[in-house]
Amino acid sequence: MAIILAGAIKIQEDLVRFFFRIALLFSFFYLIFITSPASAAQQTQVASDAQVVFGRFSNNVVKIQVVENSSGAKAVIGSGFFVTADGHIITNYHVISKQVHYPERYRTEFVDASGASNPVSIIKIDVINDLAIVQAKIKPAHYFKLAPVNIKQGVRLFSLGFPHDIGLTIVEGTYNGFLKYALYKKIHFTGSINPGMSGGPTITAFGNVVGVNVSSAGEQVSFLVPVDAVLKLLSSALKQPITDSKKLLEAVRSQLLLYQDSYISENIINMNDSVQLGRFRLPSKLASYFNCWADANRKEKDLFHTVNHQCSTDDYIYVSSSHRSGVIRFRHRLITTDKLNRFRFYSLYSNLFNEVYVSIHGSEEEVTKYKCETKTVDVKNISFKTTFCVRRYRKLEGLYDAIFKAASLGENNSGLETTLVLSSVSFENAVKVSKRYLEAISWKE
Repeated sequence: MAIILAGAIKIQEDLVRFFFRIALLFSFFYLIFITSPASAAQQTQVASDAQVVFGRFSNNVVKIQVVENSSGAKAVIGSGFFVTADGHIITNYHVISKQVHYPERYRTEFVDASGASNPVSIIKIDVINDLAIVQAKIKPAHYFKLAPVNIKQGVRLFSLGFPHDIGLTIVEGTYNGFLKYALYKKIHFTGSINPGMSGGPTITAFGNVVGVNVSSAGEQVSFLVPVDAVLKLLSSALKQPITDSKKLLEAVRSQLLLYQDSYISENIINMNDSVQLGRFRLPSKLASYFNCWADANRKEKDLFHTVNHQCSTDDYIYVSSSHRSGVIRFRHRLITTDKLNRFRFYSLYSNLFNEVYVSIHGSEEEVTKYKCETKTVDVKNISFKTTFCVRRYRKLEGLYDAIFKAASLGENNSGLETTLVLSSVSFENAVKVSKRYLEAISWKE
């Protein structure tokens, strides 16, 4: 009986050891599976998703090209996608902007899957959101049906377009919400949007258009115009298309004038958010869509020290290939020294005041040269040397760029220099905002 019992116990122990080894082996393979960069099954699934999306929706996407009439050569290439059965195509304003500015010199076409070029007409633009609608003379067999979307951060998206004119490409990435410091919404897309993909769609795996490819900051930091802006523009185009190409530039002008009213509000310069530099109290973040930075140079060996505080919006408006607009930025700079006498400090201070803080792009064909006025003014017991410079837009009547600079006077070893840059504003607003900006500065005795 004891022998039988001992044998049974041994068999039981052997079974326990057997199942324990099986469990260890299973755990080992499971660990390898879950800690590998991507399992074969996962890789197959990812490849399959991209392949399926491309297969289902690539026919909706076309190449857009702007052609120079005299040579017949393409000057610009981008992407676009059909959104109605009547041949309406969405693209970016910046893709077709050459024809908007020079309708006598350029024409726009879309290139179909066979490589054939087809003429299109520009019927609506939204220069603020960098969108345009062109219409082809064909009835497409495939197109995206636009609708509002509501997705969460991290959702996988697919961008389609023609990078560097090397053929239609699909790029994977993720949705990461909206750009924080922007007056008009842009989506942060973690994927590689390259030149030539502008105007193409970024979609979900089910073909829902989330946004339109618009720009990239590199390193898989890209931006999309939300589909809501596309829906608004399409609705307007269907109701009231622009039929005369000469009116497109007037649309740019009126939209820019209207846009400035969105950010040049009555309380744009206020002291709800201020910064203290030395004895000076100065305006800081003017609105929620401003981003501010600061730094200082305090090395012991230096002849003078500086403290900088600057704020700006992160986005801009594309007006033309050589002109960016719709930006407000400013910088305060406190300069101090305990090593320079007053004459050497004055020379240094004057040179720093004359430095160019930031340049606003714009060709001579589009903007005049700056005209400046320099004078000395007293505000709140502070004397300032000020310079106010403006330049006029040649083609867009009523719009100006302005640079306002001020430097405090009266100190032998310290001074405050500040610069405000405004673009695409009326002359009246340039004067008004510059005046308020200076009046917002105060100091402690």
